[in-house]
Amino acid sequence: MNIATTCYPHKQFRSDFELQIRNSLEYLIEITESDFKVPDGFFIKWDLCASHYLAIDAAEKDNRELCINYIRNAIEKCQDYTEKPELSIKALDYFIESVFDMNMLFKILEQDDKGVRVGYRFAHEVKDDIEKIQEALELLKTYDENTYLECVCFIDTIYLTGKTEGNYIRSGCNFNMWGMILLYSADENSVPYYIEHIVHECAHHALNIINAQDYLVLNDPEERYQAPFREDGRPMIGIFHAYFVLNRICQTLYKISNIYSGIYEEEIRSRFNTALKKFFDTKEIIDNHAELTEIGHAIADSISEEMNRIIPSEVK
Repeated sequence: MNIATTCYPHKQFRSDFELQIRNSLEYLIEITESDFKVPDGFFIKWDLCASHYLAIDAAEKDNRELCINYIRNAIEKCQDYTEKPELSIKALDYFIESVFDMNMLFKILEQDDKGVRVGYRFAHEVKDDIEKIQEALELLKTYDENTYLECVCFIDTIYLTGKTEGNYIRSGCNFNMWGMILLYSADENSVPYYIEHIVHECAHHALNIINAQDYLVLNDPEERYQAPFREDGRPMIGIFHAYFVLNRICQTLYKISNIYSGIYEEEIRSRFNTALKKFFDTKEIIDNHAELTEIGHAIADSISEEMNRIIPSEVK
C-alpha cells in the first residue's frame, strides 16, 4: 500500500492494525490464563493502545498481576467503543482527565529516550487554540480532503499541552499510544502552524504501523545524522521518518497554497518553502547514507515519484 500520499484506503489500513491489536490482546489473555473476552465490535483508541502496550511490558517482565490489570483496562475500553471514536480536542488537564490514563501517558513518555517532557494545561486556557485547530481541520477538509480523512480516521484525541521544566513537547505522538497527538498550546501558534503539525503527526501514525513490522533502514542505530526537526543528531530511522513527514507536509502545503486565497496565504507559502528546503536537505542524507530494506526502498521511491509530480522542476 502506497502511503507516500494520503490517497489510500485509510479505513482498511486502520482496520488491519486493529486486528493486530485484537490478536495480541487475545494472546495476552491466553498466556495469563485470565478470564476476559475481547468484544466482537473492536475499535481502538489511544488509551486502549496504551493499556495493550503496558500489558505487554508487564508480561515481558513476568509480572502477571500487572499484566492482567492492564488487560482488564483495555477490555473495559473496548466495551466503551462501539465505533471509531470521534476526534476530541482538549487540554491535558489533570483535574478532568482520568488519573489512570494520565499515569499511562506519563509512564510511556518516561520510557522514551528523548528526554522530552509534557506539561499540563487547564481547559479554560486553551479555548482559542481549540478554535484554531478546528479551523485548521476545516481548511484541510476543504483543500486537502484525503489528508483530512486520514486524520479523522486515525486520530481520536488531540491533547493541548503546556510548558514544563527542561525540554518539553512542541508536537508529538507515540506508537504505543496510537491515536493521540500532543500539541503545545501557545498564543503565538497560528492556524497554519497547527495544519503543519497535524499533518506531521498523522504522517508518523501511518509510517509507525509499517515500521512496527519492518525496520525500513539497516544502518547502525549508533550512527548519527543532522536532523531537520532537532538540534541533536538522530539515527537513520529518525531521518527516514523526517523524510516521510516532510514529504507529506510539502504535499499538503503545496495543495493549499495553490488554491487558497486568504489571510494565511503568505504564511502557508513561507511554511511550504521552509519545509521544501528541509525536505531537500533530508533527501540528500537519505540518498547518500541510507541503507534501506525492500519496503524502505519502496516508500522512498514513492516519495520521489510524488514529489516529482507536484514540483517537478525543483525536485528532479
